[in-house]
This record gives sequence, structure tokens and C-alpha cells, in this order.
Amino acid sequence: MSGLLDELMKRSDANARAEVKAYERELPDYRVHAADPRSRAEMLDYAVWFRRHTVELVSESRGLSGEDLSFIGDIGRKRAEEGFSTGAAQRVLALHATLMLREINEVADGDDLEELLRLTAWFGEQGTRGSGSYLDGYLAAQRLRLSVGKRLHDLVDLLLAGDLSAAGLARDLGVCLHDHYAAVVMRFPGRPPCCGDGDDAVVESVFKMHAVPLAWRRPDELLALLPACSPRAEPPDDPLPVVRDIAEVVEGPCRVGVATGPAGRLPEAVSTARQVAEAAPVQRVPHTVCGIADVFVELGVARVPEVDQWLRDVARRLANGPDLVRTLDVYYRNDMNRLRAAVALHIHPRTLDYRLRRVREVTAVDPGSTKGVRVLSAAVARLLAGAWT
Repeated sequence: MSGLLDELMKRSDANARAEVKAYERELPDYRVHAADPRSRAEMLDYAVWFRRHTVELVSESRGLSGEDLSFIGDIGRKRAEEGFSTGAAQRVLALHATLMLREINEVADGDDLEELLRLTAWFGEQGTRGSGSYLDGYLAAQRLRLSVGKRLHDLVDLLLAGDLSAAGLARDLGVCLHDHYAAVVMRFPGRPPCCGDGDDAVVESVFKMHAVPLAWRRPDELLALLPACSPRAEPPDDPLPVVRDIAEVVEGPCRVGVATGPAGRLPEAVSTARQVAEAAPVQRVPHTVCGIADVFVELGVARVPEVDQWLRDVARRLANGPDLVRTLDVYYRNDMNRLRAAVALHIHPRTLDYRLRRVREVTAVDPGSTKGVRVLSAAVARLLAGAWT
């Protein structure tokens, strides 16, 4: 055995103790686990074994055996059974690799160059195999321990945090990851909190249809992360089919907002989509998915109380007229085309003209004018979003 390997063997116990302390310091899951003396002793035994076995294998020019990989996989499986998060399972591998390379560097000197290269090459190749077995064991136990809904919730958390361990969990779930996403936030006003199984059933039902990451973020809010082709795609590829399937499964009226963003900045996209959803109209059967371009006026109004109160007075006058709010909504959604709007409302064009005149009478604003579009469309949008209920 070379001097470098001999020195690593001598330091294996001390290095293993330092590693366990690093886990306790850096990883909350391990800190709690190590509070139990027996669990801490098992962690230390594994750390010592790995270091000594590494030296033995390198000195004999052998790789990890099938038995070794099975043992490492059992450690990952046990961590899952003990309730360690997916993020902790991934981070411990990164921390272990960092510590091992530091230990090698600390004992290396100029005379050990050939042995140093041999050791680092072995560690790079075999470390990858060992890490794969650890994660395979962990994820196999998670499949048995957690529902698909809970694992999807973990995946969404990891994606929002930009955690590299998302890739392993996504692969295990059969989810393709992307460079850019459309964050779709669906708010279900008045939805009572469900039990965990009920929420999971909704998520799993939609996941079977579309295989996209989605999770409940609040009792009344569901987040879905859909692939977007371009960082500036606005709106993104049509999310309406997914949105409609979700609404059908949840069986409740909803407000929908969407915003796009790169994978590394998903929290910003989710925050924007959430604000858009707050200003979006309540729909029982979604026919549109709002982006910021659709509700930027309403978002601005909501942030200026004086303007909001003035617009509320306009909306109150509209609400007193028969079907005026719905008429204006359909009229503007059809780009003020009288014939298309009348067909959508199932009324004669003359009836539509009468209603538009009635709008002008009660608000003193012509709905077909530039001012009318700006004022009345904003008032209708705020009403339909339930802003003043």
C-alpha cells in the first residue's frame, strides 16, 4: 500500500467522525437523526467502512462489487424509511463527495502524483456508481412509502428551490424536466381544506392524464408546471387542456393565472402567476388562461385604493342593470364584434344594441369608445374576479 493510501487508512476514523459532524451541522434531517446515540453510531460505522473499503479497493485495483452496491442501496433505502427528505438524500451525497476529495487532498504530496491520479479516477467512477445505488435504494423505498401525490409535492418543492436532486425524483416519476416552464396557478375560491388523501387523489388523477409536476400549495391553490418552448413565450403553449382537466377533477369554480420563466427562477414566475390569478375572472368551466398582459390594468387598480373605489362605483351601477355585466364581458371577449357577441349571448343583435345603450345610460360611458374599453372592461374584470364581494 502506498504512502498516500496508508495515510488515508490511518485517518479513516477521524475523517469519519468529522463527516458525521458535518452532516449534523449542514443537514437538519441528519441532525435530528444523529440525536439518537444508536443512529449516530450507525452513521459513523458506515462512514468508517466506506473510507477503509475505498482504500482497500484502490490498492487492489478493484471496483465496487455487486454486494457493495447492494449495501450502499440499503443505506439509501433505510434513509427513506426514516423519513429523510429527497433534498437531504441528494445533498448528503454532494457533501460526502466534497469531504472525501478534501481528505485526499490533505494527505497528498508531490511524490504521490501517480497514486493521487489513480485514487481520484477511482473515486470519480466508483463514486458515481455508489451514488446511483444509494439514490435507487432511496427512491425505491419512497415509492412504497409515499403516494404519487406526496412525491409530486416533493418534486415541485425541489424544482422551486432549484435543487439538483429534482432530476432523480423526476426520472423516478417519469416526468421530463425542461429549461423553461409555464407556472399555472389555479385558485378555487371557497374550497374547504381537504384531507391529505383527497388532495392526493386530485393530483394523481391529473398526473395520469398529463404527467406534469403539480401540487397543492394552499388549501385553495393548485400549482402546475408546464413546459414552455421559449423564455419569452407569452402566452406559453396552450395550457387550457390541462387547466380544464384540473377544473373538472376538482369540480369547482376557479381563477387561473400563468407566467413563464426559466427553470432556475421558478419562484418569480409562480409569484407573478399567483398575482395574475388573484385578478383573473372566476370561471366554472375555464375558457381562458390569463397572463399578465390580460390583467395588468386590474393589478394596477387593485394597488390604488382610491382608483379601486371609483371603479367599484361604476361596477355597482352596471350590476343594477339586467345582464349588463355578462353582456359586456362577452362583448369585449369578442373584440366588440356585435354579431359574434350576439351569437355567444344567444340574443338578437338588436337586443345587444339595447343593452349597450343601457350601459351608456347607467354609467355615462359609451362601451364602444376608447374610454369605455378602458373603464368598463376593467370594472367587469374586477367584478368577475370577485374583488368586491
